Amino acid sequence: MDAIATFTAQGHRYELDGVPIPSVTQAMTMAGLDEYAGVPRRFLERAAAIGTAVHQATHFLDEDDLDLETVSEDLVGYVLSWQRFKETKDFSPIVIERRGISVGPGGALPFGFCLDRIGILAGEEILLDLKTAKRRSPFWGVQTAAYCRGANFDGPRACVQLFATGLPGELIRFPKPEDFDEWDRALGTAHWKLNNGKRFPKPI
Repeated sequence: MDAIATFTAQGHRYELDGVPIPSVTQAMTMAGLDEYAGVPRRFLERAAAIGTAVHQATHFLDEDDLDLETVSEDLVGYVLSWQRFKETKDFSPIVIERRGISVGPGGALPFGFCLDRIGILAGEEILLDLKTAKRRSPFWGVQTAAYCRGANFDGPRACVQLFATGLPGELIRFPKPEDFDEWDRALGTAHWKLNNGKRFPKPI
């Protein structure tokens, strides 16, 4: 019998056969790859809310189902930033917001993931992750490596940093293969901690 994989939006909870498993973000946090340690929770919650809303709006945009007038004024710039990135860089999405459950090395260590885009960028198939943060992070490379693992995608990967000003998003490539090694270690550490009584990080 095939394993049953489920996702519950409330609490951002992935399960495999009824057993909770870490998401990419949770695994990275548990492994100490957390760029926001020490940041007050109210700021993290605000940033997370912006990111979630922008992801939803860009999702509708890519499906040609967005009325820009329905987007709040403080988010319009990010949406235009994505639209202008696609136009200036010649990007066409193929996969939009794919959620799933995969496993780590050796077919063990399951994890949940949701990648943003796989598409064609100027003739090249690429995995992209959309970001609304003002500062870049080297941890983004590990995150995109995790999404490649989850999707069994062996092509190039990058983030697109979106801007509230509406300027075209900026492409940030992550070519280092070490990112995959770091992800494998992070996933192993997360599972070790969970197996030894550590709780899942509280969702933001």
